[in-house]
Amino acid sequence: MSAAKSAAAAARALASNRAVRAAAAAAAAKLASNAEPALRERYDRWSGARADRLLAIRLARQIQGAYSEGTIISSTPHYVVWKAGAPVEAFPPVEDLELRPELRDFDQRLLKVPPPERRRLMKR
Repeated sequence: MSAAKSAAAAARALASNRAVRAAAAAAAAKLASNAEPALRERYDRWSGARADRLLAIRLARQIQGAYSEGTIISSTPHYVVWKAGAPVEAFPPVEDLELRPELRDFDQRLLKVPPPERRRLMKR
């Protein structure tokens, strides 16, 4: 019998062993529980940024303004809604937005016009 065949036979024997399967399941559960907080934090960061972007786009549409993505305020990227060259609102929120030195000489070429609202094909 070749080495590959004997290794495959040993792997099948281990896979059918209940104790080995239980140990493998316990190890997998432990790994999953350790990974879960990191995955949850990554998902929350992604969904929070997505929600901030949607709020900025909707507000820009509502006031017929524009928005900027990734605008750095206090070392953190923000979505900022602009109207007539002045900042109106930031997502996540920033206090005293109009007085922020980072926005004083903002390059207007970085502003984006919100995309048109999509029509829903199906009603929920």
